[in-house]
Amino acid sequence: MRFLVVTSALLCLGYGFLLDGSTNSFAQFRKWGGGTNGSLEFEFKTDQPNGLLLYTDDGGTYDFFEIKLVEGALRLRYNLGGGAQIITVGRELNDGHWHKVHVQRHEDRTVLTVDGVSQMRTSRGKEFNFGRFNTNSDVFVGGMPTWYNTKLTLLALPSVIFEPRFVGAVRNLIYPDVEGGTPRRQETRPKDHRVALWVNLVAVVEGLRLLSLPPTWFELDLQKQSRHMVIDDFK
Repeated sequence: MRFLVVTSALLCLGYGFLLDGSTNSFAQFRKWGGGTNGSLEFEFKTDQPNGLLLYTDDGGTYDFFEIKLVEGALRLRYNLGGGAQIITVGRELNDGHWHKVHVQRHEDRTVLTVDGVSQMRTSRGKEFNFGRFNTNSDVFVGGMPTWYNTKLTLLALPSVIFEPRFVGAVRNLIYPDVEGGTPRRQETRPKDHRVALWVNLVAVVEGLRLLSLPPTWFELDLQKQSRHMVIDDFK
């Protein structure tokens, strides 16, 4: 028998994390250095057909990138100032297996690749830089912070706040976090080193949940304890 601590918001496992889709379920990361030639990639698995996987924008003007599951297909919706574009790739991606997503930009061209299958769109306009790095938002995975509910003007795509939250696992989020930088694996970016987590302790034998104890409130010092949140190899 092995014991696993499961949070109702986010649980870090190796280079990945779990999201349960609750009201405060999301992960926040450093800004994406998308520029004009940036890349972004990650892997996910879920059994839910709909959910917001990733969102970032220019701080509330025009430019945004939104990646979500829609009826089991992966949809990238983005705008670089010349109008929204949509790319849809894949089907039945809510099969509980890992799927790899890669977004590659090159000037006016944006390519979405899912499990080796690619689609490309060309943006209209004359200027294709993704916002301005200093004023762009962070990268949000799995959902949006609830404080955006009262500050919709800070979103280039206000409707993102109404998207269903992602339920599942995400790992290996890789992108440049400075303009013109080299892509690197990202780590969550909490606003404070001390965060409160609502947890359940469950006993797991061969993947079967045998018991669930009442939730326990506790504070975890991420700065000191983050290494201990790695429970297994997250296969």
